[in-house]
This record gives sequence, C-alpha cells and structure tokens, in this order.
Amino acid sequence: MNDNTTLAQQMVAAAPAATRNVNLSTDPKRMAVIKVWDAMFRGARKYVESEGFVAIHNMPHIVGVTGACENTDTLFTIDWYDGKKMFLPQSNQLYIEMLTQAIEGGRVYGEIQSFRKEMKADGRRLAQFSLFEIEHIGDLDELLGHLSGIVASASRQVAQDCAKELELFGRNPADLTNVTFKRMTYDAAVELLKTEGFPELQFGDDLVAEHEGRLTELMGPMFVTHYPEEIKFFNMKNNDEDSRVVNSSDLLLPLAGESAGSAEREFDADKLREKLMKSSMLEGLLRQGMKLEDFNWYLDFHKEHDVKLHSGAGVGMARVAQFILGQKDIRDCVPFLINRDNVI
Repeated sequence: MNDNTTLAQQMVAAAPAATRNVNLSTDPKRMAVIKVWDAMFRGARKYVESEGFVAIHNMPHIVGVTGACENTDTLFTIDWYDGKKMFLPQSNQLYIEMLTQAIEGGRVYGEIQSFRKEMKADGRRLAQFSLFEIEHIGDLDELLGHLSGIVASASRQVAQDCAKELELFGRNPADLTNVTFKRMTYDAAVELLKTEGFPELQFGDDLVAEHEGRLTELMGPMFVTHYPEEIKFFNMKNNDEDSRVVNSSDLLLPLAGESAGSAEREFDADKLREKLMKSSMLEGLLRQGMKLEDFNWYLDFHKEHDVKLHSGAGVGMARVAQFILGQKDIRDCVPFLINRDNVI
C-alpha cells in the first residue's frame, strides 16, 4: 500500500467485506461516535466519583456461571484448563456485591465488557457492549437517584463537549443538558399499555421493545419499578407489601428501550438459597451441566457475614449512547460493532 495510507484505512482494506465501513471507517459520523463515547464515560465517572464510589479494576472477564444475568442460554462458553467449562461475563454483579460489605462507604463501581450470545443481528442487539455497574449499601430509591445522576451527567458532558458531533446526528445539545426521569410501577405500566394498543398484556408478562417504546413515547426517560419476581434475576429482594414483586427497576430511554436493570439484593442467606432453588436460572444451569454448588461461594458469604441491605445496577452504555445520539439503530451508535454477523 502507499506509505501515505493511514493505519485505519489499511485496516479497513484488510478487513472482511462485512466489516468495512462499519467498524473501522473514518467517516465523520464514526469519529463523532468515538468522541461522544469519550465524553459520555467521563460524565458517568464524574458523577460516581463525586458521590464517593470506589472504582474496581481488573474485574474478571473469564467467569463461572455466576457471571450470568437472567438468561444463562446466552452465555459464551470457554474451554478452560483441564476441560473445565468457563464463560465470558455478562455481569460482575455478584462479585462487586461482596465488596460493598467491606469497602469503607459501601459504594463501588466498575466497567466491563458484557458478552451476550444473541442469535439475531439487528438494530437492538449486540454480542459485546460496555456495562457500567454500581453497587452500594442502600435501598432502591437511593439507587434510582444514582442511576439518574449517572445518565444525566453522561448526557450533560456530551452536550458540553460534543456540540459539533451531535449536530451530525440531528441532536440539539440543549435537549441533553437537563435530562429528567419519571417513575411508574410495572403494574401501572401494564394497565396503561392496555389502553395504548396492547390489550392482551397481563400482569406477569415481560415488557418487550414495543411496550418500552410506547411508554417512552408517552413519558420520556423513565423508570419502571417493581417487576414480578418470576421474570427477574433470582437474588432480587421481594417487596414487603406485595411479595409477588421485587424491589427492582428498569431504566427505559427513548429509542433505546431498556438501558439499565437495577434492584435491591436479597441478603438473608436462607431466603437467597430458596429463591435460587425455584428460579428459572437454576433450570438453565442444569441444562448446561452446571450445578447448584457453583453458587456456594456466594451463598456461603451470606451465611458467614452480617450482610447489609445493598442495591445495584448495570447500565448498558451503548443504549445510553443511542438515546444521546437519537438513533433508532444501535449499530450506528457504537465505536466497534460486534454482533452475530460482524466481527473483526
């Protein structure tokens, strides 16, 4: 190649056809996405650092099954030493939960790459994305305050630093300087959606993209709280007044939909084991040849320590970027696109 050819251009030329002008293109929009992500993360970090959260570095990217979220079927498997099955992480939640009990102040955060074996390559799903996770000693209400702060600070930083980049996507920085969030319970959201074109929706159904899209059209950025226990991660704490639901929330953002999952964590050892035993997650474990004993380290910690009420969340930063950029397709909102059809 000509010596004047840039490294990025050489990489594009050498890449498979499916990746060209997707991952490595130097077009202005792709460069703008990179700058927006830089500002977005600086804004998110600025908030948590101002609130006394301690960053946890070098978190595991090779994990046991405890690195899964609700659906163990979407785990990427790794052949470990001596034939032991390991996985790429979807979350480091259970690991940093433990640290809230030991670190002074009880507030921690971390940034990982989350891996999902998504079988579709569309405008909503990625096989790899950045996850910004927080855990703290405290309840759901306090947690939602922190989540609001993270997303608002990330949006504000982009508005401040990336006016030219936002203009390429038709976004007005003024719309991102004071992002606010409404709240609605899952039960109320179901009843509202029944009047908005989804009459078949019932309590206990999971909310899908179409439901989330309609809610955000009506409400803007919002938290839907107190989901049914059966459709959420096993360790979410049941509500004291309505045991059918857990003290949980999903952050819904316009165009992006569900962008963060959050909840109070059950901290009673006996209740925690009982919840795991009856969970759909355990069924997924057994299907993959794993055992209940894979969770012993986590369950034993709760037996052996005086664990305090704690709460946490994982923020999908690609979805936050999609909201900030105002795009319908998440594939236009990430510096590197990794999905079923696209890998370098």
